[in-house]
Amino acid sequence: MVVDDAVRPIEVVYERTLAAHHGQRPKVVVLTHPDAWSEQQIRTLADAGARAGIDARTIMTVSEARATVEYCTQGRTLRGGSVYAVCDFGGTSLDTAVVVVTEAGGFEVVAARGDDTLGGRTLDAAVRRWAEGVFTTREPGFAAQLQQASLGVHREFDEQARRAKEALTSEQTATIAVTLDGSEHAATLTREEFDAAITPHIDRVVETMWGTLTDAGFGVGDLDVLCVTGGSARIPLLRNRLAHLGPLAAPSDPAVVAEGALILAENSRQSLRARAIGWIRPVGIVVASALIVAGVAVAAVRGLPENSSARGDGTAPVSTESTVVDGGWS
Repeated sequence: MVVDDAVRPIEVVYERTLAAHHGQRPKVVVLTHPDAWSEQQIRTLADAGARAGIDARTIMTVSEARATVEYCTQGRTLRGGSVYAVCDFGGTSLDTAVVVVTEAGGFEVVAARGDDTLGGRTLDAAVRRWAEGVFTTREPGFAAQLQQASLGVHREFDEQARRAKEALTSEQTATIAVTLDGSEHAATLTREEFDAAITPHIDRVVETMWGTLTDAGFGVGDLDVLCVTGGSARIPLLRNRLAHLGPLAAPSDPAVVAEGALILAENSRQSLRARAIGWIRPVGIVVASALIVAGVAVAAVRGLPENSSARGDGTAPVSTESTVVDGGWS
């Protein structure tokens, strides 16, 4: 990724955010990234955010796995050494990671793998190939015409395949219908046929997740929770296969990563504030003590006779005003 590739997408979202909040700029903007990204790629993302109009001082970058685990562990008591895994199976990519809870209660990503050739669109393509096979067997004439059809027809075919995939997350059958020259041709896909069509790809997802787990030095039974997210996370076959690796958490909220990132940012802000207050209190005591000592010294000097050598410059005493220290720290 280069900076120019990321500026416009960030800019569009940021402009919509400002418009929705009457131009008020956010105090913190969190940009999330795959865990396998290098430091250079993360800096490129932050640079793109700055070029998109975001105040660079407000930008915070967070890995997607950390954000996901933050979301999935809400309300849980975190123990040092607990192991969480993330399998983010989105529309265009697969990202997996293993996260360990530190003794201080934070999260450390200990292993990560990604695959930009595997995603929900891969499954859509598998469904389409299944339908093409049905049409070729049952209606060879139509199948031959379909190969020469317009781009619009093929786009609708792709859309039908995607809808069938989504329907089969909860239904037992789904219909793929293609209209050509005013005639509709349909094929009905069952859950069993769907599972058979996508099994090779689901195998790759599970193998990638297992590989990430072994990279981290863990095995079956070591996971406290396996968080499954992304647009294709609801597919029953995927959940059933991943359940063999550990207890699943599959949030229905599609904005898991975004909301988890904001929770993490807020927790970090509160932690920084708590640390600042913890640092300010002892310093405040020292400062207050110094002010008291200084006040006594000034009072002693002002109380001396005018011909005292304590007023070495021979000028009139400098009047002093009481100092008010604001106790409300923000």
